[in-house]
Amino acid sequence: MRDEVRRVAPDAVAGHPAATRGTMPGSDGAGNDGVGHDGAGTDGASGDGVGGDGAGHGRIPELTNVRIPRVAGDEATIRLVVDQLADGVVVVDEHGVIRFANRAAVAMFRRSEAELVGADFGVPITDDDERTEIEIIRAGGEPFTAELRVARTDWAGEPARLVSLRDVSDRKAAEARERELARERAARAEAEAANRAKSDFLATMSHELRTPLNAVLGYAELLDIGVGGPLTDAQREQINRITASGRHLLSLVDEVLDLARVEAGRLEIYRSVADARAAVDAALVLVAPQAEAAGVTLAPAQMDGDARDLQYVGDEDRVRQIVVNLLTNAVKFTRAGGTITVSVSHSEAAPYGSRVHGSGPWVSISVHDTGIGIAPAQQDQIFQPFVQVDAGHTRRRDGSGLGLTISRRLARLMEGDLTVKSSLGDGATFTLCLPAAARNAVNAPPISLAALAMSPDASVDGMGEIGDALITDLDSIVDNILRAIRNPERGIPAASGMRDSQVIDHLPTLLADIANTLVVLEESSGAPSPILRDGAEIQRVLGERHGVQRAQLGWTLEGVQQEYRIILDEMRRAVSARFGPREENERSAHRGRVAAVHVIIGRLLEQVERASVNGFTRSRALVHATDPGTLHA
Repeated sequence: MRDEVRRVAPDAVAGHPAATRGTMPGSDGAGNDGVGHDGAGTDGASGDGVGGDGAGHGRIPELTNVRIPRVAGDEATIRLVVDQLADGVVVVDEHGVIRFANRAAVAMFRRSEAELVGADFGVPITDDDERTEIEIIRAGGEPFTAELRVARTDWAGEPARLVSLRDVSDRKAAEARERELARERAARAEAEAANRAKSDFLATMSHELRTPLNAVLGYAELLDIGVGGPLTDAQREQINRITASGRHLLSLVDEVLDLARVEAGRLEIYRSVADARAAVDAALVLVAPQAEAAGVTLAPAQMDGDARDLQYVGDEDRVRQIVVNLLTNAVKFTRAGGTITVSVSHSEAAPYGSRVHGSGPWVSISVHDTGIGIAPAQQDQIFQPFVQVDAGHTRRRDGSGLGLTISRRLARLMEGDLTVKSSLGDGATFTLCLPAAARNAVNAPPISLAALAMSPDASVDGMGEIGDALITDLDSIVDNILRAIRNPERGIPAASGMRDSQVIDHLPTLLADIANTLVVLEESSGAPSPILRDGAEIQRVLGERHGVQRAQLGWTLEGVQQEYRIILDEMRRAVSARFGPREENERSAHRGRVAAVHVIIGRLLEQVERASVNGFTRSRALVHATDPGTLHA
């Protein structure tokens, strides 16, 4: 029979295969096991091979013609020396049969020395072999890549070759990861460039459209007041139509401009303590004429709580914009004779379905209508750009389909959310959820997306290098966190009886995304980025699901919080170990970057922890509501 051994030249490692197909003699039919295959002898006495798969073909690379000098020495000396080496070493005679294997080779192939000695090596060896790479299959079917070196020697008075084998699987995996990271960075940069171009185009076109539209509206208003002379009733009616259409078009342009600013990260949110009742009252006043014209009743707002309980932290103008949009939509989709009700409430837990960062309390503004309702299949779609419930060319209601998209994104920029609950034919309830202000709260300064990511005086230079290093060290970081969580002295008893996969959960994904955030921060020079916002959303979802999983496994809230302290400590320790004080002194341009990275990692994990606590709390509350005896604190 013939054995198959795959053999990779150095050029092939770089993605340029240089190997050619070839064949090599296999076992001698006496039942010997070939190191390079897992097949059978020709006379039926079978055995397991170590290297290839017995398909009958070999792969022989194009090797550099460098002659390895002959190694002199007797058998006893060679045994004594090579048996202590860390690399696997085998002695192969002129017929390709293994005559000796050191302890490292036994461990590498996962076969005993008795199984190896006398077996066919399975790889053709020439005097010109200097260094190449081969793929070997261990006992049990696990493949690995080994670097092969050959030197001539004598064994038992006969010519032989000393073959050194070094497991380079980790190096090959690291090279593959580096190539994958490079491709990801290129794709990320291309996506960001495309998104910036789109946002810049929308912003530019919106500004260009606003200028002539404002002129049209201004001249229409001048004509309406009689600057151009007296108007007949018919002329005045036409002027009013021009004005109404112009204002409608201007509102659409404003929505597109807002969307472009949000996606480009240029929209600032001014955080202040404000009264939810004032926002609702102002919105009701603005929408009242539209509701009256449509024959829809706006019921008085219902306030559940005193004035101090109904204060929120957010941008007052943007909150009013969201409420106005919700009321306008309610009027559009409610038939004449219907009713719209607004309620404001205070609660410790966020409304069901909300994706929020904090743990509460919350102020919620709900707008309920008795309109046509929304089918369950459409309830996620309506928050996408340019999507409307009443779609198609024959739809009876105008609008761009951007109002709900912008409203939800504004709510989430204020660390809140916008959700809907509806069924077809039974109206809809939209709920805006915002962080409640503490009773002794004071107005906070304006913030932007960039300020959420890092402090103003922090430098992003070198953060990409730290992010790449964290990804390279990801496995060891996760192992350290796992050991720390299982350590009884760290105070998480629930982890002792759990499987490793349960303890780790989605931790590698979370840490990899945090490391990528550092890379993106440097590549974007610290500016707001859609990738940063997407990463924050991914981290929040992972944190929330992690909290739910911990609640289901019977953890306590203190255990979850302790877990995040362990994660933060190990992440910071990993950064300091790679980029410690010595490097900081030698590279003054990057001085202080470790401290800045520590701060950023702390802030990111703080947000993830808040999401986990929220998911944990809601999951515990849901389980207790259905079976109070299921979980114990």
